Amino acid sequence: MLETWVDKIRTNDPKQVVSLYQDDGLLLGTFSDIERKGHDLILDYFENLFKAKVDVEIVTQHKHETETMVVNSGLYNFIVDGKTVNARFSFVFTKTDDGWKILSHHSSVLPESH
Repeated sequence: MLETWVDKIRTNDPKQVVSLYQDDGLLLGTFSDIERKGHDLILDYFENLFKAKVDVEIVTQHKHETETMVVNSGLYNFIVDGKTVNARFSFVFTKTDDGWKILSHHSSVLPESH
């Protein structure tokens, strides 16, 4: 599921990415301070992000699964117009009648080590 999200990010097509989220899904995005609940606000986030060329590299992932839910957390790098942004993520995927959908997605810039 995480790999599907990465593949959709690489299309730079916001509608393909948003289709992976539940209708009432929540996005706490790396590049915004707004809680984005629902497709309209999530679409707005990705439309703005994709004004740049974006790629994602998964660094680490830790998956916990049940029959109806998957939590996947770890580290990834966003490459935005050639600049790398190190970030951390947590996805909650739920099984729906339409397949697996993202219920909640949190992503934030990785703090500097002290």
